[in-house]
Amino acid sequence: MVQTISETKVYRLLKSRDSSFLNLVEEIYKYAHDLLPKINLVFSNYTGHGIMHSINVMEYMFDLCDKTNEMSDLELVAIIYAALLHDIGMVVTEDEITSIKKDELKYEGRKYSQVLKKYKNEVLALQECIRPAHALRSKNHIIDKIENRLFIIPGYTNVSFADEIAYICEAHNENFDWLIGHLSNCDVKGMYSINSQYIAMLL
Repeated sequence: MVQTISETKVYRLLKSRDSSFLNLVEEIYKYAHDLLPKINLVFSNYTGHGIMHSINVMEYMFDLCDKTNEMSDLELVAIIYAALLHDIGMVVTEDEITSIKKDELKYEGRKYSQVLKKYKNEVLALQECIRPAHALRSKNHIIDKIENRLFIIPGYTNVSFADEIAYICEAHNENFDWLIGHLSNCDVKGMYSINSQYIAMLL
């Protein structure tokens, strides 16, 4: 059973290509590895969404691909980033919890006080305020909280793929029409092509 990112098929393919993205991949892996366990602050009774879940998602996404040898390095990296970051929105700080419980922070119009009336359980009410919006929160986390340098195409100074990863992660809570409307199936970043629609469908 695969235990670390270096054992995954997608990482091994990048390694065989001596990809210039490998250092970035290692850094984003460490970032996710350190942050994902914090999901348990609110979702301790859920199926595990830590680093092993991300590694499993990575493997599944790669196994669903056809013609992986024809994919660009950036597309392979997008599989890794999407698998690592798609549930990052389930990480909630103590300050966010306080704001949610005061009805100051709302997602998709959900007020904690109203959700609590329905479920009559504080933990479940908090989960139901966050879970439906966690993909949007993942997108916002990627754009607002992760250093942009972790999304800069190697060899360039300002060509970023952060938006592509952010929208791929948001797409995993959306329907097919949303995916088609918000993601490109033919984009170029630096010298690399990326089909964000395809990566989002894999996710």
